[in-house]
Amino acid sequence: MTTGRWLDVSATPRDGSPILLWIQDDEAPPDFPVTVGFWETDTIFEVGFWRVFSAGSPSTYFDQHVRGWRPLPRVPNA
Repeated sequence: MTTGRWLDVSATPRDGSPILLWIQDDEAPPDFPVTVGFWETDTIFEVGFWRVFSAGSPSTYFDQHVRGWRPLPRVPNA
């Protein structure tokens, strides 16, 4: 399922690859609603989450906060 050109969170790569994420969290709004992030798993608690880059320190979000995702654009050969 897609939202426009955004892909559903169920199809995200969970291998640590960076991707574009559309984040929405009413309780803790992100600095940038569309940002780069990657999937990370806490090895102690065995919980997975999205680590996203923000203006301050990196933030974490869960699948329910991801409205869609896209692969990073490819850089053309220079």
